Amino acid sequence: MNWPKGWEVFHQANQGICIFNCKLKNMYANEKAKLILKSIAPELCRQFKSVCRRFIAMVKVQEASLVNYSGMLNHHYDVIRFSCFSFYSEEQIFIMVVFDYRTSNDNGLAAGVTFTPREQDIIQAIAAGKTNKEISKMLCIGFETVKSHVRNLLAKTGTSSRAELISKHCHLE
Repeated sequence: MNWPKGWEVFHQANQGICIFNCKLKNMYANEKAKLILKSIAPELCRQFKSVCRRFIAMVKVQEASLVNYSGMLNHHYDVIRFSCFSFYSEEQIFIMVVFDYRTSNDNGLAAGVTFTPREQDIIQAIAAGKTNKEISKMLCIGFETVKSHVRNLLAKTGTSSRAELISKHCHLE
């Protein structure tokens, strides 16, 4: 396969790596990415593609030479952690997406633990580094309600801190 110079280093990466041109045409996907994209839940796949489209739109609007965006998507127990980067090669803009996929079997949570959609929103916000006050404003719910959700999440997951909750939920190492 003929990749642009230097891209062959991505082939053996432990994370999924996709590279798109600015029209969202997939220019490269390593073996891990191909495997992950085949195995993820359809809902997560749709969310993932939507993130890529939004990121490309953001890159087209910004004047900066390098733009990046990171986040987490989840559906039931399945989680995709991703980072998107823009870069120039041969005078073209490219988007690199580096991602991990964790299934319910990988994420370290006890069997039978489920999260409501609101709890998933709270976990995502915590993972993004938001404070309770910021989560309250972001989700249009009361500050005390956020505190209650966080307490319940800690109890439900058997964790004692926000960092441990995210580590256990996202299987961070």
